[in-house]
This record gives sequence, C-alpha cells and structure tokens, in this order.
Amino acid sequence: MMAELPLALFTTLAPVAAGAFIALAVAFFTTKFSDEQLKKIDRMTTIPVVVLIAGFICAFFHLANPMHAFGVFAGVGSSPLSNELVAGCVFAVLAIVYWIVALAGKLGEGARKGFSAVVAVMAVVFACFTGAAYMMGTIASWNTPMVPVAIVGFCLLGGVSLGVLVLALAGALEDAVAGSFKMAALVVAALGLVLGIAGTVAQVMGVSGMSNALVDGADLVAGATAPMWVGVICLVVAAAAAFAALRNTKSAALAAVAPVVALVGVFACRMAFYAVQLSVGLYVG
Repeated sequence: MMAELPLALFTTLAPVAAGAFIALAVAFFTTKFSDEQLKKIDRMTTIPVVVLIAGFICAFFHLANPMHAFGVFAGVGSSPLSNELVAGCVFAVLAIVYWIVALAGKLGEGARKGFSAVVAVMAVVFACFTGAAYMMGTIASWNTPMVPVAIVGFCLLGGVSLGVLVLALAGALEDAVAGSFKMAALVVAALGLVLGIAGTVAQVMGVSGMSNALVDGADLVAGATAPMWVGVICLVVAAAAAFAALRNTKSAALAAVAPVVALVGVFACRMAFYAVQLSVGLYVG
C-alpha cells in the first residue's frame, strides 16, 4: 500500500476537487447569486483549485523520473494511463482557466453557466478515465468496472462536500439552499455515496476468490478490510455532515467537516484498493 502512496493521494485529491466544480455548476444553474456573492464564490474556488494542483503534484512523485512524464502522451488512444493523463490535463486546464476568467470578472451569467457546465462534464470524464486506467489485464484484482464506479462516486460525494464548503465560506449557501440547489446536491451526494461504497466493497471483496502461485486473494482482503470499512464509515459520515450543512447554512465549521471526512474516507478506500493488488502473471484460479 505504502509504495502506491503518491497515486493514492492523487486519486483522492484530484477527483474530489473535480467534483467540487460539478457542485458549483449545479449551484449556478439553480440559484441566482448577487454579483458580490459570485465574487466571493470565485475567490473561494481557490480551495478546490489548490486541492486539484496538490493531487497532480502527488502523481508526479510516483514517477521514478518526472521528466519522463511527457512520454506518457505517446500512448494516447491505446494506453489507459495516457488517456487518464490527457483527460486530467484537459480538465485541469479548463478548471483553472474558468477560475482565472471568473476571478477577472469576465463571466456573464450565460457564459458562467456554459463554462461551468463544460468543466463539470469534463470532471465526470476525468473521474471515469482515472478509474479506467486501473482496468488492466495484468492485474486481475483491478480489472473490473467497479473501479471507475467507485472513483466517480468519490468525485460526486466529495465534490458536493467541498462545493458546499465553498458556498458556505462565500456566504452564498443560504441563498443556494433556498432554491432547488439543496435537493440537487442531496441527489448528487447520495448517488456518490452509493457508487463509492458499492464500487469499493464489490471490488475489494471480489478479490477473495482469486489467487496466484504466491498470494491468496483472501489473505489480501483480510489485510484490506480495516481500511475499507474505515473508508466506508467516513463516507457515510461525510454525507451526513454535508446534509447537515445544507440544513444549517450559517455554520461554516459544519460545512468544513464534510470535505475533510470525505477526503479521509476516500483515501482509506484507495489504500484498501492498492492493498488487494494481485498480478495475473501468476494467476491460477
């Protein structure tokens, strides 16, 4: 697990940060914010941008030689890892450009909705490709669609939690909740919770029926059970905290609990994922 720590951090931080832009797009489509509120929201959007950048920095620490990172682009279209990198770079560029243009006050209502929608769609695409990058024939325990399902779930649940914090710190959450944002956010967060937990549990527990000449999958699952359940519990708590923040819109502290616990939960689930790595090269059953 520890050997994969940089990637565990990347697949924790980046999808959650991406999901925050989904939550903000939902807010812009469901709420009419004042110009002053929009300025504060744009300033607070610095938080998911920083989390996103931190995630990508962690990914580079996984490389033996960071200068070889550009060589990954050579496999675009044929390599899941290359496809993930391209999707991540496209999303990151769009998100950062959106943030900069918004801070500069250059987005009208229509442009903001359109741009935020594009960034939100790309966030989902990025999450899907991040999970799909692990679906490789050489590692039987990862070669399942449950992996991208879980990543998309983390993106949605963690993103709503972080997006709610951005709105709370900007003093705009009360107005957002007064409209249809609350119901939309609840639906997205609930969907994320279900996908995150179902994807994680199904993928990890499914390894128990695998083995190779050196390792029994049941032994790997036994070692991954503790972090997996810690992750599941934290995801449930994060969802509950986000729901509570949507009910008590004046508490920024309560809004801050949800993304912090969500990040802990996602990280625990990712560590459980890496703990059940089982190579197909020696696979016998």
